[in-house]
Amino acid sequence: MSGEEAPARKKEFQKRTEDDIDSFLSRKDFSKATTSQTTSKPAVSTQKTAEQPPPPPPAPEERRSLTDEEHEAQIKAARASRAESEAYQDVAILRKKAHAFGHKAAKFYHKHKANEAKAQKCSQRAVAYREKAEERKGKAKELQARTKGYETELSGAASGQTELSPEALRTKIAQFERKTAKQQEIAGRNESRAAAQTAKAAKFRSKAARFLEQSKLFESEAKRYSKRADNLERAGV
Repeated sequence: MSGEEAPARKKEFQKRTEDDIDSFLSRKDFSKATTSQTTSKPAVSTQKTAEQPPPPPPAPEERRSLTDEEHEAQIKAARASRAESEAYQDVAILRKKAHAFGHKAAKFYHKHKANEAKAQKCSQRAVAYREKAEERKGKAKELQARTKGYETELSGAASGQTELSPEALRTKIAQFERKTAKQQEIAGRNESRAAAQTAKAAKFRSKAARFLEQSKLFESEAKRYSKRADNLERAGV
């Protein structure tokens, strides 16, 4: 029994000594770490920077009393400035009115030219229709002349002076009369169209003259306002 207990006690003693050494070393490292942390931490300064007091406000300047001459001069300057600003305002208003009247004058002048162009086109169409009517009238005269020739042959057919029979001559005369009437009808239609185009041209010329009159009136108003503005500007200078 004594031989078996001796190695067990020896093992237990070794174990305790190893535990004590580990605990001693761990305590020594912890004490070193704490001392190093306390030594490395910088000291926070508790002193605060002293705030500088704000500068004192500047002393108000004493207002100097004006003399009568200086007061009158200031009043004259204020009146002159007001008069000048009112003159500029009047000039601006007059320029605006002149521009408005000039714009209306240009608008009516444009209408005048447009109606004149329409009247010219209608006149050209009327001339063309009259030329066509004259051409148809010339053809109708030629047909009438040929009809008279066949009528002369028809009057000599009884005495045997023509080769055509009276019935054939009457048929020819009827055909040429029908063609003559047709040409005269077309000529009358073209003359009617020419008259209608002439009437339209007269209507457009009347409107163009009215628009031209209105344009001249507005143009004169624009010149009047522009002249007044020029006079005001010269007076201001």
